[in-house]
Amino acid sequence: MDPRRNPYAPGAGAPPPQLAGRDALIERAAIALDRIRAGRHDKSLILVGLRGVGKTVLLNRIQLDAEARGIHGVRLEAPEDRSLPGILAPSMRSALLKLDRTRAATAGGKKALRALAGFIGAMKVKFGDVEVGIDIEPEKGLADTGDLDLDLTTLLSAVGAAARERSTAFAVFVDELQYVAEDQLAALITALHRCSQQQLPITLIGAGLPQLVGRTGRAKSYAERLFDFPEIGPLDAPAARLALTAPAEKEDVRFTGAALEKILQQTKGYPYFLQEWGKHAWSVAPSSPITAEHVRDANLESLQS
Repeated sequence: MDPRRNPYAPGAGAPPPQLAGRDALIERAAIALDRIRAGRHDKSLILVGLRGVGKTVLLNRIQLDAEARGIHGVRLEAPEDRSLPGILAPSMRSALLKLDRTRAATAGGKKALRALAGFIGAMKVKFGDVEVGIDIEPEKGLADTGDLDLDLTTLLSAVGAAARERSTAFAVFVDELQYVAEDQLAALITALHRCSQQQLPITLIGAGLPQLVGRTGRAKSYAERLFDFPEIGPLDAPAARLALTAPAEKEDVRFTGAALEKILQQTKGYPYFLQEWGKHAWSVAPSSPITAEHVRDANLESLQS
């Protein structure tokens, strides 16, 4: 069939054409963010699961939905060789400047920018990978002690207060959260805990591998009371079938029942592998329907490539 019409999208974090089986979790995140924006308590969320289950896709979708509802935030990916301040500072700079431009400047927004200026100055001394600058005069004594616990708490509190002034919420979205060093993770948890005690509309939506649950508990013993850890696993059979059939049907292509069962047996419902098998099966099938024989040929072709 025409490769130009192939709808499947295997790739690290690439959004699938049909995000099947995740509606309840997306709604759960939306409720938490809307409650926090309204000044009501809700826990931060950390999505945990093995690679290939679609954590990054979900994180991106939750962020896009939040932005569409007027919630602000930053999106970070934590690499193994960077500090938390090093990845946070540039994104926070962009987000706060954008927040400050959305309406007339507010006192809270200006204070958040001054807090960020102090934070950047102090963290540049402590962490060698903080490279961003900001053309705002810092306020002496505001997020500039050089103690990450204190300065990050001050910064996030100022950001939360600025968001509250504008009747919105601010979310920090962090992918690969397991790579944040444990002492820096502890500082982030401390800051979020303090903001929660102050009922500030700021929260974390994170994603990472299963060991992240244990790491947060070791970083701060009260983490389990601050976060929910929804486990992201493979799709169940109905959702896995929908992930395959819905994109094909939009192109007037269908799978036979035997073809679907063969793909489900091979992929075990992992979203990434469903996209891979869908793409290869489409490629080898000369026309609709895609049959079990086409799936077998797709497997042989993928083994040879």
